[in-house]
Formats: sequence, structure tokens, C-alpha cells
Amino acid sequence: MAAAQTVASERVSPAFKAFLGPLGVAVLAYALMLLVGERLLNDPDTYWHIAAGDWIWAHGAVPSVDPFSYTMAGQPWTAHEWLAELILAGAYAALGWAGVVALAALAIALAFALLARALRRWLTPLVTLAGVASAFYLAAAHLTARPHVLALPILIAWVALMVRARSERRAPSLAALPLMTLWANLHGGFVIGLGLAGAFAVEAVLTAQQSSERRAALRHWGGFIAGAALASLVTPQGVAGWFFPFKLMSLGSSLGFVSEWHAPDFTQVQPIEVWLLGLLALCFAIGLTLPPLRALLLLALAHMALSHSRNAELLAFIAPLILAQPIAASLGRPAPPSAAAGPRAIMAALLALALATSAAVARGYSHDNPKIAPRAALAAAAKAGIAGPIFNDYDFGGYLIFRGIRPFVDGRIDLYGDRFMRAYEDALDAEPDALPRLLDRYHVTWTLLQPDSRAVAALDRLPGWERVYADPSAVIHRRIATAP
Repeated sequence: MAAAQTVASERVSPAFKAFLGPLGVAVLAYALMLLVGERLLNDPDTYWHIAAGDWIWAHGAVPSVDPFSYTMAGQPWTAHEWLAELILAGAYAALGWAGVVALAALAIALAFALLARALRRWLTPLVTLAGVASAFYLAAAHLTARPHVLALPILIAWVALMVRARSERRAPSLAALPLMTLWANLHGGFVIGLGLAGAFAVEAVLTAQQSSERRAALRHWGGFIAGAALASLVTPQGVAGWFFPFKLMSLGSSLGFVSEWHAPDFTQVQPIEVWLLGLLALCFAIGLTLPPLRALLLLALAHMALSHSRNAELLAFIAPLILAQPIAASLGRPAPPSAAAGPRAIMAALLALALATSAAVARGYSHDNPKIAPRAALAAAAKAGIAGPIFNDYDFGGYLIFRGIRPFVDGRIDLYGDRFMRAYEDALDAEPDALPRLLDRYHVTWTLLQPDSRAVAALDRLPGWERVYADPSAVIHRRIATAP
């Protein structure tokens, strides 16, 4: 096996090796993301994230209460992704949707470049490329222009630091702590980083051979984790930022409105199914064995991804990092050292990125998916003079905020809570009296719903309401004025 691998490695040209390196991966990923840029925008939450960033720019502060909806106006709201929203709004203000696409593409490219760099420490260029490709395959569906994508490079850098520190039998450097502060202000997933640091610390303590080594591991890793915890508090939310992810996960029926919080549907072939079967085949093929705690960590990541499809990205990026060293050990041959990219390669990569960005800006991107952006319906409503409180489809909420219209509901399920969302779901399903009761309670004057909603059919029959507009993606009803 080792001889065959050596021969295969020798057949790879130096130019191709450079292309397989982090720099080549970054350029390729960036160009690919620009090419499919509209897919990065295919999420209704992108709209309200940009609106939140605009609000922060305009007010010079991070909101602590809801400034957007009319149903929850003034209620406490944790804007835990405020920095990412500020950056997204800045990109949109500078270059429009092309700026948002370029920003997301750059973050994705950096994430895959960091992954390639970390894997290359243990694996050959071709095996590294296979690891990067497997991560892309599993995470592709969740690569959208939202705050979690801006935090991806930090996730990979953080885990790579943990893995390298363990391989060198030491604790990570305290110089890495600013990463945690940045992460905590970009996205609530920073709690995963704290949890992973704790897992690696436990491994360091349990695998220590002598009591003195065990005490040293406990002291050094404990100090690092304490520093990371303190660094994560440097946010506008402080300690409340720690509890937000758990509050979100504790929601029940509300999570049903967000497709990425659903479990994968195995009535059709899913990427995670192919990925897990591929990993199983690899384990049998090379006799891969994992230390017990690494195996438990991998199983925990797989469980999270099988419970909620959005967690597939954690499995996609963390699993290759914790598997790289064991795979190299199973193959029985250390990877040849990788040469640092020279000045010419760096200049060529920067030129390629600049040209790709210029082409993307010149091309432009449309963000008019009618399933999340009912542009024509809102134009018809404005023409008809329809105004007042609206009862809207969940997927339309982000676009309404973006257009300056206060929605009934939007993607911030943590703000609305289970009780509100259950009443909303009953109204959408046209449960007995649920729809008219909700419309009257919130003094709704018009509705904007998807055509296949049961509430649309109910409104067609409901006294005091009339249909005034319909297209393949949206239907508008308005309350009929009655004489006093």
C-alpha cells in the first residue's frame, strides 16, 4: 500500500500539487461559488440579516428589542449575529447582491483553504483533495449567504488548532483566544467551539501517562478553556450569548417551520447517507481505528447531523480534521512535506480572485425567487392601496422586513416562541376558528400567503374577506370595509 501510494505521489506534477494546495483550493472554491451565486442567496433569512445590519449601521447600536415585526414589536430580541449582519449589510451597500455573493464566496473559499492546509499536514495532496471534496459534498446544501458561513473559517481554524495541539501533546496557544471573541460576535455556533475544546481537554487528561503529565494537561487546558470562555463573553449580549443556542434548541413546534432543523428525509438518497457509507467503506478498506474519545466525538457529530440537517456542516468540516491523523497512521506512510506557495503563485491567485470578482460584479445577481420574494404581489398591493397589519407566509417574512414592511412573522423563531408559532400554524392549517380569531386579535387588514396554503382556501370562504391578487407564488386577500 505504501509503495503504491509513493508511486502515485511521484506521478503528480509539481504544478498539479500546487493546484491541490490550499491556494488552489481557495481559487477553485471561490470561482465555483461565484458561478452558482444565486444559490447562495436562496434563503429568506438573508433579507432580514441585511436589514438588521442596516439598522445597526443607522443607529450605531445593537438592538436589544425587536424593531421589525408588528406582532412582537418592542419585545426582547437577542441579535447574536450582529457583526455578521453588519458585514453583510456593508457588502450589500457597496456592491449590491454581487457584494453579498462575493463575501459569502470568500468566506467559503477561506474555509476550504484552511481545511486543505490542515489536512495536508498529515495526508498526501490527492487524499487531501478527497477530504476537501467530501466536506463540500456534505455541506453544499447549507452554504448560503448567512452569518454561519462567515463563521466557517473560524470553526475550521479552531478545530485544527485543537487537533494540532493534541498531536504535539500540549494545550493550544492563548494567542488563539481572539478567534473565540470574533466567533461569538458572528454566530451562536461558538458554543460548539467551547464544547470541542472541553472534549480535547478530557482526552488530554485521560491519556496522560503519568500523574505529573495529567496535572500539567489539566492546568494548561483548563487555563485555555477558561480564557476561551472569557473571550466569548466580549459581546453585546455577554453571558446571555451562552444560553441563546440552548434556548433555540429547546424550541419544539417552532423548529418545524425551518427546513434545516428537520431530520434528513431518507425516503430519498441523502448526501449524509452517501457520506457515512463512504466513511464506513474507508474504515474497512484501510483498517481505520480511532482513539475511543475521537470515536465518541465522531458519533456525536453524526447524531447531530442525523437529528437536524443543518448540523451536517459540522460533521463535514470537523470529521476530516479528527480523522486525518488516524488515516495517515492506517496508510502507514507520512505525507510528503508541502512546499509553501511562492510569491508568483500568490500573485496569480490574487489576480484570479480579482478577475473573478470583477466578472461577478459586471454580471450581477438577481435575488427575485418568487417563493421567498413576492415582488409582483407587493407591487399589486401598493397599486391597490392596500396597507395596514399583514398576515404573511413564514417564508415571506424576511423579504417584507427588507422592503420596510412589518411582518406578522419571519425567520426569527427564537423571538416568536412556541406558543405564538403554534397559533400561527393552526391558522395556516385553517383549524376551526383559529384563522379568524388570529386575524381579529392582531387587527389584520390583508394577507400574503402561498397558493397551496389551506388558509388561502379558508379566506376565499371567510365572510368579510376578498381575494384581490393571485399569481403562482402568492395570493393576497384583504378585509372588506364595513359600514359603521
